[in-house]
Amino acid sequence: MPAAANIEKLENIKKLLSERSNFVVSTYSGLSITQMDDLRGQIRAKNARLKVLKNNLFHLAVKEVDSNLAAKLKEVLHGPIAVVFAGDDLPALSKVLVDFGKKNDKVQVKAGGMDGEFLDKKGVEAIAGLPGREELLTIIGRGLNTPATKIATGINQIMAGLARGIKAVAEKNGTA
Repeated sequence: MPAAANIEKLENIKKLLSERSNFVVSTYSGLSITQMDDLRGQIRAKNARLKVLKNNLFHLAVKEVDSNLAAKLKEVLHGPIAVVFAGDDLPALSKVLVDFGKKNDKVQVKAGGMDGEFLDKKGVEAIAGLPGREELLTIIGRGLNTPATKIATGINQIMAGLARGIKAVAEKNGTA
């Protein structure tokens, strides 16, 4: 019979998975406390949570939520793992982990899950290359703003041209 502490941990992991279905599994072993604090800070800034979990507990929790995902995930759950549960912005979170891994070889992305789909290491790295939520909103905002700016500039030029024309006619007629 499982220990009460493990049952509670399992329930907490399942709760996290239901709240945040997107996650990335990575290594962390060998990081100093300051490096781990730095990584956690960068992850928190992306509205995500990093948890150091036991492979078995994580696998059981995923299995209860999605058995297909759990079967694929079982292959990468070896050694100490840290699971980062993402908020809405998985690309930005993946980018943080991939970039941190480039600076520090102790953090390596193993796999991930996005909306119930298994992502291997290459899949997570590909997602890290996509623009994040904020970047996409900026691009969309610029796209929406550009036509309005062009219309305003065009109207301004028409009004300025009309004013110059009126002034030229007035000067020609000698009334200016």
